[in-house]
Amino acid sequence: MALTVVPAVPVPFAVLGWATAGLGMGLLYPSLSVLTLALSASGEQGRNSSSLQLGDSLFAATVLALTGAVLAVGPAPGPAGYAATLAVAAGCGLLGVLLAGRVVVPSRMGMPARQSG
Repeated sequence: MALTVVPAVPVPFAVLGWATAGLGMGLLYPSLSVLTLALSASGEQGRNSSSLQLGDSLFAATVLALTGAVLAVGPAPGPAGYAATLAVAAGCGLLGVLLAGRVVVPSRMGMPARQSG
């Protein structure tokens, strides 16, 4: 996606790339909510659902603040600044992937709990 800021990249390539990214996000969010509710005990579904929404909002606000700071620090708007903001967003995503290994899948039907990943 960072290549879309390079003028030599054709516009249809950029549109297709961003459309694919949007499709992936659109497929992930409902699935994540359903999975959260399915893995939650009856009394914890509301808490877990609100935690999921809070985490989503906090992550979006954090990435927006960081990328805004990167753009503000840069000398002038341009491809380098936008590529840097995409790198910050990718770094936040990578951090999320690394932290996802800490998730513990609850036990089901008497089977012991296991670490995901």
